Amino acid sequence: MPEAWLRPYGAFHLCFLLIGVPAAVALGIITARRKKEGFDSVTFAVGIALAVGEAYKQLFYPAVEGAWRADLFPFQLCSIPMYAALAAPFIKNERARRAVYTFLATFGLMGGVASYIAPGTMLRPYLPIAVHSFLWHLALIFLGVRAAVSRRAGGRFSDVLAMYLALCAAAFAINLGFHATNPEVNMFYLGPTPSNLPICRDITEMFGWGVNSVLYILTLSLGAYIISLLWRLALAASDRKGTAHDENK
Repeated sequence: MPEAWLRPYGAFHLCFLLIGVPAAVALGIITARRKKEGFDSVTFAVGIALAVGEAYKQLFYPAVEGAWRADLFPFQLCSIPMYAALAAPFIKNERARRAVYTFLATFGLMGGVASYIAPGTMLRPYLPIAVHSFLWHLALIFLGVRAAVSRRAGGRFSDVLAMYLALCAAAFAINLGFHATNPEVNMFYLGPTPSNLPICRDITEMFGWGVNSVLYILTLSLGAYIISLLWRLALAASDRKGTAHDENK
């Protein structure tokens, strides 16, 4: 594949963006409206597919580069939907289960969409890994849309926020644990290694990684909250439309 294709908004990116993303959204909506009995099975199957893809990635780099990449340890924000999809069908507590699905519909969906808007982290130099990353983020969009449209999501945002903050704490602990031997490790881009994300990189250079991390957490939390509000408005509008249609029959 020509190197120019593996650039932001190059042919490779645009094919996934213009075909893959609408397909993931449509498939999420369609499968959300199917029988309730099979919902968790599909969620779990996607989780298995993501886990297999992650295992392939973890084995790919040692085979090609001769060493394991600690910075690719699977605990980024966009890695969490894999664990969520594997765990959700087995969570018995309704509040906790709804929080996990709400996480998929907010933070997970936001991660998938944001990665397609700014695809730098997905455009890996190896084509199989680039394809894996693009498919991975399509799965995040699919899971997020499906969780929201099916109304499995919709729990208290405070529960989801608590979940996110706990994950941030775990990610930061991983960063500290690796920092002495593998300073390139930067789970959730929280530091102390400077973030290489657009805008975050500039903030880090001007104010330091600590300020950037706090602003990053606040920004993502606000973004997820806005997405949760948009889902509520969209579903409420859908309900009103359905009620009006029934009354006109």
